[in-house]
Amino acid sequence: MDGLQLHLLTNHLPIVGTFAALLVVLVGMLRRSDAAISTGLIVYAVMALMAVPAYLSGEEAEERVEQISGINEGAIHEHEEMAEVTLWLTVISGLLALGAVITHHRNMKISSKIALAFVIIAIAAFAQAALTGHEGGKIRRPDLGGAVPAASGTEEDHH
Repeated sequence: MDGLQLHLLTNHLPIVGTFAALLVVLVGMLRRSDAAISTGLIVYAVMALMAVPAYLSGEEAEERVEQISGINEGAIHEHEEMAEVTLWLTVISGLLALGAVITHHRNMKISSKIALAFVIIAIAAFAQAALTGHEGGKIRRPDLGGAVPAASGTEEDHH
């Protein structure tokens, strides 16, 4: 498996996986279910780790696709810049998730504050990851950015 394949395999997990896990945590908080909160936090941390191979494989993926006709190189650059911010937010929220699990299981008073910090950073990480993914989609799909390439033939050409 090369870097492009690894990037395509892992890049959705930090977006979809962390979002699903965050929802489990939030539902657990609303229902006051320690089991749901802990499960969501642990799954979140695992999914957040997937941001690392997604980010690290990006450079090789770029090298493979930048030579392809129709590739939006500006989108590659924007995607790359946004991905770095996404990586940091996701890793920080993943560490907060682990910190919340550990402090909760040790009955430490700070666990609720860590959990709240986790929720805030995780929401920011998801928003950033979703934007990063959208920018990545524009690399091959220019119509996602509003600028659609002109059609090769117009109706006037057919008359």
